[in-house]
Amino acid sequence: MLTIAICDDEKKICDYIENRTTEFLAKNDLEAEVSVFYDGSELLKKCESNNQNFDIIFLDIKMKTLNGVECAKLLRDIGVNSLIVFITSSAEYVFSGYEVKAFRYILKTDLVNAFSRVFGECLTELKKLNTSFFTVKTSSSVKNIPLSDILYFESNKRLLNIHTKNEVISFYEKLDNVENELKEKDFIRTHQSYLVNAQKIKSVSKDSALLVNGFSLPVSKSKASKVKDAYLWSKR
Repeated sequence: MLTIAICDDEKKICDYIENRTTEFLAKNDLEAEVSVFYDGSELLKKCESNNQNFDIIFLDIKMKTLNGVECAKLLRDIGVNSLIVFITSSAEYVFSGYEVKAFRYILKTDLVNAFSRVFGECLTELKKLNTSFFTVKTSSSVKNIPLSDILYFESNKRLLNIHTKNEVISFYEKLDNVENELKEKDFIRTHQSYLVNAQKIKSVSKDSALLVNGFSLPVSKSKASKVKDAYLWSKR
């Protein structure tokens, strides 16, 4: 299910975008959870408190309390990687979107004509991005982790730990299931308890793999040949 946020201090704009979103989803047989915010600080608070990472954020640039560009900067600072579509009343603000990696912008005067096209482009981009992310679902949140950030998965009984360059994320899943999901994504099982991003391997010996962050992980004798092949293949 998609998660979509709409943030604009004009209620009529929020209502319009919400209605158009609902119509577009219904026509394309898609489901989504849509959240509406009338202030950038409300959106920021939601993302901070619930570790929420919306798929798409429609964000007004000119808002009274916290403008859209500043809100987007703060969202990026806390790791929110949503597709941001700026809604603006003037084209002069468009270039501000580059520094926060905004995906698209829509002029309010062109909202009626441009909305469906931009929404469709967002969905197309999400399909591409979903092949480059690993989605972790817990009882309280859903988080998309870029595969390029993941060093390795570690199995600890029923719990899996994802080791990224910045943090360790724990959730309940079988390592076998994750291995099957990522078998075409340069992830290699080095040991019963470890699934490693081959692109993060710095060197391989007969019984260990040295990662780019200096960690050394064990390599089972039965898996040594495949680990070496995966490492060499990932460097091509």
